[in-house]
Amino acid sequence: MKLRDLLFLMILVVLLAGCQKTETGTDESASQLTTDGWAAYSARNYATAITKFSAATNLDASYADAYNGLGWSNAKLNKPQSAVSSFSTGLTKSPNNADMNAGLAFAYNAEKNYAQSIASGLAVLSVNADWQFARDTSVSSADIHLLLAEDYFSQTSPDYLHSLQEVQVVDPAFNADVMTVAGQTALGHEIELLRSQV
Repeated sequence: MKLRDLLFLMILVVLLAGCQKTETGTDESASQLTTDGWAAYSARNYATAITKFSAATNLDASYADAYNGLGWSNAKLNKPQSAVSSFSTGLTKSPNNADMNAGLAFAYNAEKNYAQSIASGLAVLSVNADWQFARDTSVSSADIHLLLAEDYFSQTSPDYLHSLQEVQVVDPAFNADVMTVAGQTALGHEIELLRSQV
């Protein structure tokens, strides 16, 4: 092999080594893809967010925040089953993640799986009683209490007392005798009223 050919081969190897791409075809990391996903989420471009978060999980299957983003984005697109799947996978990577448990509570509620929604909502409050969603601070523990009130109220065997207690966290001035039909009706109206204000 001539010296010129050897030099050309060495330059080619160096150039190829410097241009290696990740599995996604770009030089982005799971962290950067997730950051881009949250930027798309903030811009309400949920389909793009899902693409970015999915790419991040393909690149690093242990990156919990990407599953968190996938869950919230799917929830925003009214895909609760996909949201439940993403949050559930993410929670295997980060079991006490309050943001994911909150998202899971909302997704289970959308599926009318009230028992699981209650369990996830209570998990959020046990980790942080003053929880706020890091990506949207307008979503907070007050929303979890209201969600729990709706869950308790909507179960096949309603738990009006616990529903009332959760409503009173949000609106301490409200009271009703939930042992009566009139009180249960008033409680239902209060939940609807509070939800309309969220």
